[in-house]
Amino acid sequence: MKRTTSTTTDLKLINRNKVYQYIYENDKVSKQDIVLALGLSLPTINQNITELFDMGLLRYAGTFESSGGRKPKKISIKSDARMVIGVEITAEYINILAIDLRGNTRPGECLSISFEASDDYGKTLAAGIQNYIRAKAIKPEIILGIGISIPGVLCEEKRNILNAPTLKVKQVAIDVLTKYIPYETFIENDANASAFAELHSRKDFKSLAFLSVCEGVGGALIYNGVSYTGMNNRGAEFGHMTVVNGGKQCACGNYGCLEAYISTSVLEYGKDRRINVFFEKLKEEDALCRAVWEEYLTYLCLGINNIRTIFDCEVILGGTLAKYIGDYFEDIKRRLAGIAVFEKNADYLHLSNYTSNASAIGTALHFVDKYIKMV
Repeated sequence: MKRTTSTTTDLKLINRNKVYQYIYENDKVSKQDIVLALGLSLPTINQNITELFDMGLLRYAGTFESSGGRKPKKISIKSDARMVIGVEITAEYINILAIDLRGNTRPGECLSISFEASDDYGKTLAAGIQNYIRAKAIKPEIILGIGISIPGVLCEEKRNILNAPTLKVKQVAIDVLTKYIPYETFIENDANASAFAELHSRKDFKSLAFLSVCEGVGGALIYNGVSYTGMNNRGAEFGHMTVVNGGKQCACGNYGCLEAYISTSVLEYGKDRRINVFFEKLKEEDALCRAVWEEYLTYLCLGINNIRTIFDCEVILGGTLAKYIGDYFEDIKRRLAGIAVFEKNADYLHLSNYTSNASAIGTALHFVDKYIKMV
């Protein structure tokens, strides 16, 4: 008898989750839609919908046209019923923002704080998160967790930063950053997190390679919906493939890495070393900027072509660079088509859906996906 009770309870939870996931994935559905899609009885659907409304997870979003009789109500999830805080850590700042269950973001806050692996930094991070939550009037009880992206290689258990060249640290315990945060935390490499955000926003993609071009250059590979992290949790570190034997020194200490040639630091301009100024000058046909850009594109296309040749999948170009290259994207694709071995176009290349916050959103979506599967 005890086993039967347990099984009945489990079945109810499974059915409730099926109903919620169907509404989440399809949005603005009727009860009859759910009955037809899931093959559950109308009384079962009614019971689960009532339960989900009581939990504050659903809302009505208008009505459908009627074919006779009462107009069916459109049922949708209440996207702000739960929130996640996404955090992007870089060498010079901390970016904090909130996302809802649909991945919609609230305005973020940027803290100009240089990274250091210290207790004080951990306290400052925790205080910044708490201040943001209060400032945005987010109820603590609806927060699913804190997702944090790091520009570095993490150990498999994600308890240590093994190497983060742009942060100038190796072998740092994650606990230094998280022990003062009073919520569940999830830590991810920034490129992996950004790739996850891309996959979440592109429902027709199952596999993709993500090239993140910021001050550091990273990458991620997702195959059939699963991240490939390699034997040592550093798979798809595209920025550290050698493109010039004995070439420029990279932040990692080696010579000739792709990062040394396509990092956004290559494009920084003026006494303040700003990338936006570079692109302003480039549009003005500044000769020096044009020469730098031509060389930059040579190595950028070399790196992208290598990624495509090896993995033969869709390639997403993202990171800070994505914010500035919309006007040059078709030129990049033409150059890629000119050096490709197996194809005559570069339609496999896509510009990131995110011009900012991708890694913070990606870490936050970890909690969203987990929650959606457990309602």
